[in-house]
Amino acid sequence: MAAGKGTRLGPLTKNRPKPLIPLAGKPVIEHIIRSLIKNNIDSIAIIVHYYMDRIKKYIDDLGINVNINYIYQEELNGTGSAVLLAENFVGEESFIAVYGDVTLNDKVLAEVFKYFEENPCDVLIIGVRVDDPSKYGVLILERDRLVKIVEKPKIDVGSNLINTGIYIFTPKIFDACRRIGFSERGELELTDAITLLNEHGLVRVFKGGSGWWYDVGHPWDLLDANKYYLDQINTSIVGKCFPNTIIYEPVHIGEGSRIESGAVIFGPSYIGRNVEIGYNSVIGPYASIGDNVRIGPLTYVSGSMILDNTIISSHCAVVESVIGEECYIESGVRIPSTNIYGENVKVLIKNIVVDSGRKKLGALIGDNVTIGANTSIWPGTIIMPNKKIPSNSFINKPLI
Repeated sequence: MAAGKGTRLGPLTKNRPKPLIPLAGKPVIEHIIRSLIKNNIDSIAIIVHYYMDRIKKYIDDLGINVNINYIYQEELNGTGSAVLLAENFVGEESFIAVYGDVTLNDKVLAEVFKYFEENPCDVLIIGVRVDDPSKYGVLILERDRLVKIVEKPKIDVGSNLINTGIYIFTPKIFDACRRIGFSERGELELTDAITLLNEHGLVRVFKGGSGWWYDVGHPWDLLDANKYYLDQINTSIVGKCFPNTIIYEPVHIGEGSRIESGAVIFGPSYIGRNVEIGYNSVIGPYASIGDNVRIGPLTYVSGSMILDNTIISSHCAVVESVIGEECYIESGVRIPSTNIYGENVKVLIKNIVVDSGRKKLGALIGDNVTIGANTSIWPGTIIMPNKKIPSNSFINKPLI
């Protein structure tokens, strides 16, 4: 399901669909598809709408040897509607449905398929345990059977097992989606169809543990998901490392990249193709650098995602941040990740100030942004695409 607009990641999704945001060198949707293929899935339908042509072109260019179908969701009116569109594709078979903005784990997925074969049911929900279940649909169980789903509970409901948006369905889900009405927000909710099936059939929950699932919905989730995939990389150094560079593995350095003398790369980190890292710079850990990026001398980049074709000049510091494509960061720019009060970093999402729940979070910067020399940017700042920040600025507003 890859049709949505991803409005909570506004600066990055103005110019691309959320499933194409890269994590450790590959877009979210490619990670999902490759995990499915590793588990012997050979026919996939992708529900598309927003920037559908870009999704189709990217996946087609991969040349993956599986059957890929694209189904256009004309109106973005809910996940239940999205699933209904796949009815002809599915036919009479059971199938897995995955939101296009979540991370998968190959081993857990294999266990899920085995569990479903041994424990037949109308719906199998994959659940994971999280520290703060109040932001998700919480699963209340009796053994492995679903009792109910409590959406974003405001009080403790005695469970931290949440719905991942990864399901195995039988074709019964289609009739259930047709029988439910639209919710208050005007959408056909997939969870309402599951609840209906639970009243008349059998819905089980697979307990998938923790530490592998991330919903790439907020800037901080994006960074967490990037770190999750970086933890899985193996060392591969194709580019050129000049004398006196120091590499702490695991690190991927792509073809045509140059790491100048005195630079230090802390793994796990990913550096794409044709990247230039200036002398005495420090990159990582948990840095993901896209293709054709230039990072000047004596610059520090850690825990951050830098997208393609961006230039970061000398003497900069970028921490726990996401910087879009075609940006130009002049010398001496500082993007720290902690505020002077030691409080959780707050972010403006859809005109509402949201507590990120973390002490460390830098900025989210859209494509084609220029930031003038010696500028400091307050943690949690969002800068929309195509903005120009004058030199010597102090940016302490939540949204530019």
